[in-house]
Amino acid sequence: MVVLIAIGSVLAWTKELPFGNPYEVKAVFPTAQNVRIGTPVRIAGIEVGEVTGVDHLTSDDPDLVAQTGDDPGGDDGPAGTDAVVLTMEIDDSGRPLRSDTTMKLRPRLFLEGNLFVDLQPGSPNAVEAEDGFTFPITQTAASVELDQVLTTLQSDVRRNLEVLLDEFGNALIEHGGAEGFRELYRTSPPAFQFTSQVNEALLGTEPGDLRGTIRGVSRVVRALAANETALQDLVTNFRVFSGSFARQDEALGQAIEELPGVLEAASPAYANLNASFPPLRAFAREALPGVESTPATIDAATPFIEQVRELVSEQELRGLVGDLRPTVRPLANLARETMSFLDQSRALSSCFNEVVIPWANDTVEPVTDPGGDYPHDPPGRVFETTGYGLTGISGENRSGDANAQYLRVLGSGGNNTIRIPNALPGPGGGLQDAVGLLPFELLGAMPRFSDSAKTEFRPDVPCETQEAPDLGAGLGSIPFEQGEVTPLADADLSLDALTPDQRRLHHRLVDIGETLQDGGGEGNAGARAERQLERLLTPDPAGDGDSGGDG
Repeated sequence: MVVLIAIGSVLAWTKELPFGNPYEVKAVFPTAQNVRIGTPVRIAGIEVGEVTGVDHLTSDDPDLVAQTGDDPGGDDGPAGTDAVVLTMEIDDSGRPLRSDTTMKLRPRLFLEGNLFVDLQPGSPNAVEAEDGFTFPITQTAASVELDQVLTTLQSDVRRNLEVLLDEFGNALIEHGGAEGFRELYRTSPPAFQFTSQVNEALLGTEPGDLRGTIRGVSRVVRALAANETALQDLVTNFRVFSGSFARQDEALGQAIEELPGVLEAASPAYANLNASFPPLRAFAREALPGVESTPATIDAATPFIEQVRELVSEQELRGLVGDLRPTVRPLANLARETMSFLDQSRALSSCFNEVVIPWANDTVEPVTDPGGDYPHDPPGRVFETTGYGLTGISGENRSGDANAQYLRVLGSGGNNTIRIPNALPGPGGGLQDAVGLLPFELLGAMPRFSDSAKTEFRPDVPCETQEAPDLGAGLGSIPFEQGEVTPLADADLSLDALTPDQRRLHHRLVDIGETLQDGGGEGNAGARAERQLERLLTPDPAGDGDSGGDG
């Protein structure tokens, strides 16, 4: 019994069965006025449902645009306009509701009070609105309240209305406007045909075209109403504009006669223009970031433009161009002659790439010879070792006197004595042996004379195709033609082959070599060795044997 009483109480309070699925629709109204939950919904005065929800929305709410496709705070109303979404539950007696259903809030009492939603279920050929369908704000309206009527005709509005009626009466009576109206009525029937075509064209070709036109006109009217001074100037200027047309009525009539042909010819252009709007709109969206950055770009480019303007002035580039004009012809001749120069440059570059650079990167490799191999490894590539030969004369340009530059020679010695038979002129016109000292044993000559032969010179063949020089070298015999060089590793073993003067000279050279090796050319030892060497090299006219003499 308790359970049954509870169920009955719930049904009596809610007046509906639980777990039901009633048919509900939504509608966006510009204002809720005095609508509450439970407000009745009527069709032709018969109650077919009630309001079950009132949700307040503003123009910046994304749900409003998502549900209705219209923004009452943007194109359909001033910014910041509030709106409400009414949720209505419709009985089966009120169905079907079509997609073009219109709704209006109406008062239930003459002196206002509670409201009800008056439904116009739409045309039979429209599709039925599904459960949960949202009707846009363009299909809803609110009732006009008494205070709105009273606040419309304010003092300024009444004054403007008086001016309008006064001026309109003067136009009809004093300025012959009535005669113009009679003429208008007489000529109106033929014009109705074209007026109907214009009205049909205003409907557009796609659903929503007329709505867009009305929305655009609404924006224009709101903009005009926002500035009364500009609107008055517009009326005054329009009067001047109309008067100008009236003075040229014949020309205007001829222009109107030609207008149908112009419109017919312009139709393809308008079609192409309409087709270009979507890509133009996309381009405008993509170009917007660039347009927004244009002021900063202009600010940054202005100094550059000023500098360019000064650069192309007569004192700068224009004067320079005037000075360079005589050189244009020589430059043209130079360009023609440069072709042959570039050919030679190409040949020179190819010669370096194919011959000179590979040769510079080559090394002097000893050639295996029955007489023996060179005991030292190659010290490096050609371009690395070429500069070694210049170190001995690096200071030559800084040594000289009034006559010319000269080289300083530093004598040296060693433990190896060499004898070159018949190398020097002797007494009585004959030849005698030459004797010297070396720090190392004399092994031979490298390269041999046969290895030093130049590569065949072929001026008729491009350098890049010629054979690179052969840097291979073998170990040759000691290169003296007058006699065999006999190295003496031990001085005592070769003294018997020398004359007394040569032995004495040998001992003096050995002492000088040891002095230079011990003292190095510094201090008293070095000075004494230099003096002894100078005495040896100075001829002794007396022939006392204390100097080198001819021996």
